[in-house]
Amino acid sequence: MKRLQELSVIDIDTAASDDETAALPEGYFKTDTVDRQNTYIRNAEVAESALKILNTLCPEKKGLAGLFSQKRLLSPEEFYPDRKRTEKALSVAFEVTESERKITELKAEAARLDMTREQMLPWAELDVPLSFSGTVSTRAFIGTVSGVYDTEGLYAKIAECDPELALYTEVVNTGKDITYIFACCRNSDAARAEAVLRSLGFARPFQITSKLPRVKIASKEKRAEDCLKKASEYTEKIKKIAENRREIEALADYCRNRAERYRAAGEICETGHTVLIKGYVAERDLPFLQKTLDKQFTVVIEAEDADENLAPVILKNNAFARPAETLVKMYSLPGPNDIDPTFVTGFFYYLFFGMMFSDAGYGLLMVIATTLVLKKFRLSASMRQNMRLFRYCGISTVLWGLVFGSFFGDSIAVISENFFGHRVALPALIDPMNGDAVTLLILSIALGFAEVIAGLCAKFVTCLKNGDKKGAFFDAGLWITCLSGIAVMAVGFVALPVLKTVGIAVTLVSVAGLILTQGRDKKNPVARIFSGIVSLYDVTGYVSDLLSFSRLMALGLTTSAMGAVFNMLSSMSGRSLGGIVMLVIIFPVGHAINFGLNVLGAYVHTLRLQYVELFSKFYEGGGREFKAFSFKSKYTDLDAENIKEEN
Repeated sequence: MKRLQELSVIDIDTAASDDETAALPEGYFKTDTVDRQNTYIRNAEVAESALKILNTLCPEKKGLAGLFSQKRLLSPEEFYPDRKRTEKALSVAFEVTESERKITELKAEAARLDMTREQMLPWAELDVPLSFSGTVSTRAFIGTVSGVYDTEGLYAKIAECDPELALYTEVVNTGKDITYIFACCRNSDAARAEAVLRSLGFARPFQITSKLPRVKIASKEKRAEDCLKKASEYTEKIKKIAENRREIEALADYCRNRAERYRAAGEICETGHTVLIKGYVAERDLPFLQKTLDKQFTVVIEAEDADENLAPVILKNNAFARPAETLVKMYSLPGPNDIDPTFVTGFFYYLFFGMMFSDAGYGLLMVIATTLVLKKFRLSASMRQNMRLFRYCGISTVLWGLVFGSFFGDSIAVISENFFGHRVALPALIDPMNGDAVTLLILSIALGFAEVIAGLCAKFVTCLKNGDKKGAFFDAGLWITCLSGIAVMAVGFVALPVLKTVGIAVTLVSVAGLILTQGRDKKNPVARIFSGIVSLYDVTGYVSDLLSFSRLMALGLTTSAMGAVFNMLSSMSGRSLGGIVMLVIIFPVGHAINFGLNVLGAYVHTLRLQYVELFSKFYEGGGREFKAFSFKSKYTDLDAENIKEEN
């Protein structure tokens, strides 16, 4: 199991594990590994909690590399630590979590002491304990009454309630709508005094103490300071433990991988001497798996073609299309009746992204940045694919920027004119900012038409793959010819009149074919024709799809317009000192804002065009991803050459 985890080429079949009634092969049994799995899961959680605490109290400075989550390469001895090292790292992790727990308790106690101290502060000037209730011959009352009084006002209020009562009263402090008092009377007048005070809303203090308030306040301040001092000591202790961060990270990954291994071990069948592992392997990896396992184990491998309806999906594409696999996975992997849409998705995604972003300067920045990241950093497989995706998008952006004559907007023309007195501009095949917006709109619709036709062609291929020849020719083929006929006819109206006749003929023949075939599942001839006529309403959907591609023009214009505005603002003061300062400040900041806003817009809207306008034509999805039994590491990786050959 350890070797299979290193090779990362098999998706262990868990179907039998999910079905409790599934019968095991004769003589085989399954080992319950749940307890051991849970033990390692708990240890991994302790390590993760310790790392979270360390990252909060003493975060590690990772710099630019931290953005790409590089994993540290460990030797096999480090990646598979012995028991002594594991126990040591686990002890350190427990020490961190325990110290953090004590810090939390101490800070909570300090907060509680501060709160009780604040409650006693109004009594600081009182010269008797709050628990004082009088002498042998007197009765004392310590508490608060509603309202704000001075001594004379309080005496007057008491006199209103009971003019004959002899009650000595002293105002200790006042607050918001409240007065803190000390009162004293003879024992014989205690009942009358209590009745009067009750009518004034008298209430005892929350804290009754036998010490003087000022002494108690000082004591609570000292105890709160001691708590915070101890919490600070524990914090410093944790910061010193941060030197062992790498060991705790390795522990977290080790425990996570051991838990994964026990999970997988609980799903396989075994006897006293053998194990039986069932799963899925890519056909290209099978010889490598056989050769590698034969070197170390006595093993028999039996392989057969997987059931397409049950097998997981592995996408296989060339270097150009492979980065777009992430886009397909975000939507859904191909189902058993689908074709792989990655190539067509990637082609149009690169094309449309560049057209929306449409600035050679921005595209050049993307190409340089992604290339540097790919060369300088050791990235995860998914991050590497994303970098390649954006590099292709950057290349497309550069090309479209040259078509539109845009390099950081019209920066070359504006700066040369305002600072050098001579206007120099990039040549543009299409200049949407100066009268070519309609041309750009027509181009956007034309490219959208190309993607819609590509989607229908993909539907044609999908139908043939599934043996549905009628669906291929009638449902996809006729719509391809119908839409193509309309497009040819439109060109004929604008440019070549001869194409108008050809387009009309192709369109009419296609429409007739749709009317005759779209209701072919109906037995009644009238219902069949009626269904065919109704199906022509779908043309409105295609028109709507084409109009959606106007966003190519809209976002392209947005990028250019915002760039032009920032160029104008940065150069409006000309060759003066202030103008140079404005150029140095506004130009990079403005274009950074433009870059951030429009790269996000291009990413989202291009993705929307693929999912809605393209995938809706032919793609169902629903495939299950191939999940190789492999390392589940977050911080570290095994530095072992030739564990898996490149395919």
